Amino acid sequence: MMDVDLLRPGTVPISPDTILWFEFLLNPSLLEKHISKPSPDPSATDLMIKFMSINSDPKDNDIRIIDSETNESRLNNGKKLSHKSVALKILSLKVGAFLKWDLDILEKKLPLPMQLTFLQDLYYITGDVIVEIPNPPDYPVETVTDEFLFAIVLYHRWHIRAIVNRSLNNKQIKQQFIHIPGIQEPTYVSPAYVDDILRKLEINIHNSLEVLNAVLNLKDINPKVLTFDTFQMLNEDTLEIKQNWNNMKSISVDEFKCQIHYDLATFYLLREEYKEAKYHVSQAKNLFSKLGTTDTLLYCRVQKNNLHGYCLATNVQIEGIKPTLTQRLHNSIKEQYTNIIDILKEDNITREIPTVYRDNLELDIQGGLVNKKIFVSRDLLLKIQCLNLVRKIIDGDVVQGNYITELKNANSKGLDYLFDAIDNVLINSTIIHKQRISRYLMYFMIMTDMPDFPLRILSNDNYKSLFNDDDLNEIKKQATPDTDDIPDLLLNNNWGVTLVTYTKSHAFNRFELEKKLILSYDPIEIRDILIKLDGNSSINPLWKTNCRWDLPIPLQSVIMSLPRSFQQDYSYILLAKTRELVTLKNFDNARLLLNAIEQEIKHNRLSIKLSIMINWELILVDIWHYLNVWPLIDCCDIKKLTERCKECLDSLQSTDQPIPRQEIIENCTIFLLNMCEWDYLSGLEKRWNHYEFAAGLSILCQDVVKYKGTRKFSREAWDIVLLAFGPNREQPQKRTSSSISSGTSGNSAAKDMLTIITSTLSRLREPTALNIAISLLTRIHNVLRDEQTLEVYSQYLVLWPASIPNTNSFPVRTVAEFLLQLLTQALKYYPTNVCWLRVMADLNFVLGYYESAMKYYLEAIMISSDLFSLPIPRTIQPVFWRMIKCCAHLQCYTQATVLCQFLEEVNYSLAFKMASSDQKSCATADAMDAYYHCIWDTTILEYLINLHSKRGEHHRKQLAIKVIGLLELNSNNNEEIQREAANIRKARFFRALAKQYVY
Repeated sequence: MMDVDLLRPGTVPISPDTILWFEFLLNPSLLEKHISKPSPDPSATDLMIKFMSINSDPKDNDIRIIDSETNESRLNNGKKLSHKSVALKILSLKVGAFLKWDLDILEKKLPLPMQLTFLQDLYYITGDVIVEIPNPPDYPVETVTDEFLFAIVLYHRWHIRAIVNRSLNNKQIKQQFIHIPGIQEPTYVSPAYVDDILRKLEINIHNSLEVLNAVLNLKDINPKVLTFDTFQMLNEDTLEIKQNWNNMKSISVDEFKCQIHYDLATFYLLREEYKEAKYHVSQAKNLFSKLGTTDTLLYCRVQKNNLHGYCLATNVQIEGIKPTLTQRLHNSIKEQYTNIIDILKEDNITREIPTVYRDNLELDIQGGLVNKKIFVSRDLLLKIQCLNLVRKIIDGDVVQGNYITELKNANSKGLDYLFDAIDNVLINSTIIHKQRISRYLMYFMIMTDMPDFPLRILSNDNYKSLFNDDDLNEIKKQATPDTDDIPDLLLNNNWGVTLVTYTKSHAFNRFELEKKLILSYDPIEIRDILIKLDGNSSINPLWKTNCRWDLPIPLQSVIMSLPRSFQQDYSYILLAKTRELVTLKNFDNARLLLNAIEQEIKHNRLSIKLSIMINWELILVDIWHYLNVWPLIDCCDIKKLTERCKECLDSLQSTDQPIPRQEIIENCTIFLLNMCEWDYLSGLEKRWNHYEFAAGLSILCQDVVKYKGTRKFSREAWDIVLLAFGPNREQPQKRTSSSISSGTSGNSAAKDMLTIITSTLSRLREPTALNIAISLLTRIHNVLRDEQTLEVYSQYLVLWPASIPNTNSFPVRTVAEFLLQLLTQALKYYPTNVCWLRVMADLNFVLGYYESAMKYYLEAIMISSDLFSLPIPRTIQPVFWRMIKCCAHLQCYTQATVLCQFLEEVNYSLAFKMASSDQKSCATADAMDAYYHCIWDTTILEYLINLHSKRGEHHRKQLAIKVIGLLELNSNNNEEIQREAANIRKARFFRALAKQYVY
């Protein structure tokens, strides 16, 4: 057989050994003889493509329709299918039968439109019907013939597998060129055409699931497989189409159902429907174990290794295979950490579980305990930390974290767990491991200065044997501090000096008491000092002792309304000191002072209004504490604090109670926004300016979360931000959707709103609200700049209008600075949010900070690809254009040349321009070697060879020749090896960029 192009007559001189495609029609025996060869050329699938592409010629195969009255296959001109067309279909099906209907081969070798045609032909031959795939009619599987049942099951298996293959391979595999009806270019398959087919398949997937489950539920079933001899070729004397169904081969029900269960399990695993997936995996495993050797199977193509992987993923037990420690770890996590300590102890000996899993386990338990989402024994976290610490010591890893602090705080209990973990590995440890343990124990002893620690080492011979004599002497010194070197003079107070008694004046005593009063934060001590000072009557009140003691006007007014007494001074000073402690972020002691004031009010029956205001101050301290420690929210009961905030805001609606001051109202509103109390905020009466912006964000958060943005969006937040950033107007404005009165000037209103927006955005923590705010500022920035090539991408941009009136009057630079500050804050709390990293990168690119833009682009790629170990998602790939531009601005032209390969279609003109822009883009030979080995496009390498040859750059020329030689050498490898090599080159390149811009 000659090259596959010889199937097209007339292209080259034809060899006598060449078989033309129509000869298979004239002599059917040639087909089996040809495809039975060890390496037929053309291959079996190439023949199928040829038969179907010829059969798809518009002049011989017009659009097919079904006559609903006669149920006959007809064309749009009313004629039946020609004998030639039917014969070509039979040839394709015979090849498919020869391949044992292996969908793995057909899906890999045939383009998607050809796969549809093949299944349509199978329906036509086995059921004498023409169906429109991907939406064939429903046929009762209980009553159809054996051959038609085979066709139905094969189609629906292919249907769910097509969805799986599409999801696992986002980038369309480049298929060989074929002819598609209705397309002018016969060598091109439109990606839109393929996407349209897959979209229709996705819509009708439920039908295939129902059919396959119905087949599995059949009781009386005798499955049969169509064979090569089943299909009978046509000749010039054939009057009707008949197949020899007696040549079908029967297969066992177990083999038939095992394959269906396996395909359904794959689909449900993809959809993360693990209950259904586990059922089908279990059934497939049980049936597969009955089949024996797979070489004798006619239908089932289940791979044993893949099936075992499915069993592990769904926690289905496999007989004869003991679960690994990693599997036992994951199972223990699912079962609320059962036997987790024993597993980690065993792993410290075998060191099988990756350390990243153990670190994640520690962080998950720590976070769960803080957020009160899990309930485990109190010491479980400390035990796991000790075991992880020992594992890192043995592995020689850098010990990060606050292990020393945790063990020191746990005192003797922490040492018990640490030495227990060391005892577990000490017997089986090598000399190097023992050295590492001894070095860390010495370091631990020096850092903690715990007297019990050296005593434990000296009391155990196993631990003493780890140290040399010098170290043991040092440990003994730590265990028994030597005081002989301290002079006797320093050990007693008798220095032979006569004591002189000084008499302190009244003013000096008062000064010392006032100094203690200023420095003290103990309410009991403050009370005693005030009593002593009150006994020494003074003209000025005691709360004026420190000029920096200042209170908000509402609090000061209430306290000053009290009678001049001890309670007035005591309340004022404690409140002032509370504000000092909050400034120092000492929230626990701030609460103690406020509680002391509250007790004083209750004991002496002072002002009820002051008691209410003190309660509001407690709420404010809790909110500040929440904002400071977020996301480790352990400062208070969040649910209770949420209710207290609501009660505080509800008090604004009553007329017979005091009103909270504005700072408290503002913080309560922002706290409720962070707690996702959007229904409550959107229903508040907008009497206060800070209600408006929070309510506007709340309505949008509701729309995004509940209705996925399908409802008409609210423009309140948009209008408020535009007012804040808008042009200043001195004349009064009419009241619009904003609650600002018409008597307020536009300049003042804008400043007030800008202050409120700044205050709200700086305290946003909830991710949905942050996302909405980022998208709002991004849209305003894009509209004001009005440059399509410099637009910043963000989620939810469609929520906002696409135009702003009088854009020239808005400060675009101010909007960009606000957005930059908000993104910096958001990434502080969510550093792995890929979308926000991309927004930050785009914004830096627009502002001309190209090095920072590269940093954030690379961080986004790094996170989305799991440190460059996975393929880069398609959603992040559009950033390559801007990365190329950043490299060009930074004069890193070699990097830009390499990045040109990452575009969906390599832009050779841009790559050539970058390559020739600067002869010193990579100064050192090492840098050239690193980046040139990341180029896999031979066209670019050939250009570089020519370029360096003209410039006389012999080293670079030889380097490019070396790289292109390696690529040609590796071209003989299979596709999987080549793909893996390309992934390694890509990862190497991005790691080099990250080393330059990120680390």
